[in-house]
Amino acid sequence: MAETLKGACLCGSVAYEVKDPESMGYCHCSRCQRWTGSSLAGVVVAKENFHFTDGEDLVETYESEFAPRNFCGNCGSSIYDDLGEKYFVAAGLMRDLDMTPAFHLQVAYKAPWEQIGDNAEQFAENPPA
Repeated sequence: MAETLKGACLCGSVAYEVKDPESMGYCHCSRCQRWTGSSLAGVVVAKENFHFTDGEDLVETYESEFAPRNFCGNCGSSIYDDLGEKYFVAAGLMRDLDMTPAFHLQVAYKAPWEQIGDNAEQFAENPPA
């Protein structure tokens, strides 16, 4: 796995780097389903290890009941959830990502048609603190 991952939105106007990603997993909550159309595969990274390299001025924020969700104002690509000290960065935007999913969150709320097909740890809601 690369120590620094690069990502970009669908239109390529917003680009970023993620340094020292901590883990990768899925969120199956209904909010992520409405935001992305399915569960959200994301990479957990410390806030200070996420940096825009282009197009930061195009990033829009939707304030949801759980976490601010940041997306490209031009093409609509989901970029990251702001969880405070950590970001949950959309995994599909990082072409060189080579991580194995470590967890599934909010499994109690997954879509009825969705099937989890790996052995990553599953949590009905969130993992214990």
